[in-house]
Amino acid sequence: MTRRLRFFVAVALVATAVDLFTYLALRNTFRWWAADVVALVFAAIVGVSAHRKFTLRNDPNLRWIHRPIAFTSSIAIAGLVDLFVLFNATDRGWLAKVIAIAAAALVRAVSNRWFLFSIVRSEQGVPAVRPAPNDPLRLSVVVPAYKEAANIGSTVTKLHDHISTLIDPSEFEIVVVDDGSGDGTADAANATGLARGILLPENLGKGGAVRAGMLASNGRSRVFLDADLAYGPPEVIRLMTEIEAGWDVAVGTRRDSRLVTHTSAGLLRDVGGRMVNIATHVLLLGQYRDTQAGCKGFRSDVADLIFSKTKLNGFSFDIEIFHLVERWRLTLTEVPMTIAETEASTVNLVRDTVTLLADLGRIRRWSARGEYTDPELVASLPAAVS
Repeated sequence: MTRRLRFFVAVALVATAVDLFTYLALRNTFRWWAADVVALVFAAIVGVSAHRKFTLRNDPNLRWIHRPIAFTSSIAIAGLVDLFVLFNATDRGWLAKVIAIAAAALVRAVSNRWFLFSIVRSEQGVPAVRPAPNDPLRLSVVVPAYKEAANIGSTVTKLHDHISTLIDPSEFEIVVVDDGSGDGTADAANATGLARGILLPENLGKGGAVRAGMLASNGRSRVFLDADLAYGPPEVIRLMTEIEAGWDVAVGTRRDSRLVTHTSAGLLRDVGGRMVNIATHVLLLGQYRDTQAGCKGFRSDVADLIFSKTKLNGFSFDIEIFHLVERWRLTLTEVPMTIAETEASTVNLVRDTVTLLADLGRIRRWSARGEYTDPELVASLPAAVS
């Protein structure tokens, strides 16, 4: 059992004991409902104080506690459920109170989550409109690649030909990150004369390749997409447009009602993506249509901030990005995208689900230890323009 989980269980047991024994001690002296209200108040004070000091320290989940309306509403809803259960009980003794506590705890968990969703979405839902970064280029396109020597030239050419019809070639760059392929992918990218190839000394995984590319880029807007161009060149421009409109982060989504998919990306990949989205609800506070879409864009200073702190190299790195966006209260918009048919999916539901759950646990542990905490770095972002 982790340290945080031990604290959580301990605090929950103490608060429950305070609620139960205060009620039992007072119910023969006062009316049952008065005894219950006093017990609920005492338990709330003990529970919230302990969680703030121990369990939720260095955790973005704490933010709802600092919202008086959200906090008091959640406590009030749970208290009403507790009272309702006791009101309908034939014997308002300890067993009825235990059932009332359990029902209230369930409702409180659901209401807390709902308030968190509302708070996070309200914080993310308006562009920050910060002053433009000072990077020399307008756009950087990062393409993580592994054993793509035969195809990367075509990929780079398609990207360059499309983007250069909208942006002067001197204003953008294409950065191909060869993830330790050993087949000359980076050399093939350089040979086009249209891209800058970066060779990693070893195979890290997509997350590691994207991180290296983002930190080595020079564009004020930085977008990454897969080398197979499942997300086409037009999607790069759409994300750049959102970033230039004031968003800190713009992400593609395949889960929007406005989405018209040209061709299927495969049932297995689709099922795997949905499972990932469901699993991430144990970590992420907001509700996102698609966390795993392989096309995301960032302001350059936001990219430097996020990718200087990410640790995961595998496919779960997308979830780590969303966690940091929420933690640091950055703004984010979702952009519906088309996705073209690609080769057969490499998704292994059992293996990748186990890996995902392990990575979610790592992110929670790192967050609890304060490894994502860097107030000075976050404060270095330009303030939003009024």
